[in-house]
Amino acid sequence: MYHYRLYGFHVISDLFFPQLVKENIEKTDSETIYILAGEVPEWLRKEKVKKYSFGMEYSWLSNRTAWIIVENGNHIWYVLKENGKETYLQSYILGFGLSMLAMQRGMLSLHCSALCNEKGAVLIAGESGVGKSTVASAILEEGYSLMADDMVLVETGREGMIFANPAFPFQKLCRNVAEERGYTLSELLYINEEKDKFLVPYQGDFCVDPMPVRAFVLLGMVEEEKVEAFPVLGTERISVYANNLFLRHLLKEERYSPSVVQKCLEMAAKVSTYYVGRPIGKDTTEQVIREVLQFIESR
Repeated sequence: MYHYRLYGFHVISDLFFPQLVKENIEKTDSETIYILAGEVPEWLRKEKVKKYSFGMEYSWLSNRTAWIIVENGNHIWYVLKENGKETYLQSYILGFGLSMLAMQRGMLSLHCSALCNEKGAVLIAGESGVGKSTVASAILEEGYSLMADDMVLVETGREGMIFANPAFPFQKLCRNVAEERGYTLSELLYINEEKDKFLVPYQGDFCVDPMPVRAFVLLGMVEEEKVEAFPVLGTERISVYANNLFLRHLLKEERYSPSVVQKCLEMAAKVSTYYVGRPIGKDTTEQVIREVLQFIESR
């Protein structure tokens, strides 16, 4: 068995994950979750209409690579399908599998980068192509540490504070960015055929402890002549968080279920939130970075 530390959990797995932080099993006091090979119930094998289902005790997903079943917020079972690739299975478990587990545990799984310094964590969200990786890299150069590159699990802690739990010290890079940075692609983990991405080890400081979230920045595109930047106020924050859940495309309207909205409300009460939109077709990268740094440093 392999032992890892991931999102504040002690993970026991029979599947090897080269990107995860190894856990010292003699010193761990974290709650344990399991990632294990399992069996697919006959009724699920016969399912032809649905490809996934979410429940507080039992969730599942089926795609070309694998069946993934999540139970009771502490077990992820997997079955690799014929011709399925193990590297894709690893990625699906760490994305969809952990997101379903987070839902069962009353946590929010957000599609964002997470960075931190001694003041707390900053979350940077935005759809593909808005410059999230560029902004995150600029913040890291200001002395911040990496917590997560693509997905972070947040939960309500003591005194209602919102905490971000760290993932693993790797970044997802598109082929052209990896090549520009001088990586030998054959030595990297290829994780996504659709977006042509590689998993690259992060060489800077990596935070291994949960941190209170002090700021959330949403990056976007605007049909304007200049960069737009403004705070997101009140209940509008709920939509921002719900629309940036990792499972948002699968959840659809379920992302506004009472349990999810309650968690978004708790986050909205504690976390300063900001929107920065850059004009379509214009290079305003430096201005966007200045806006984001000014906002997060003022929190």
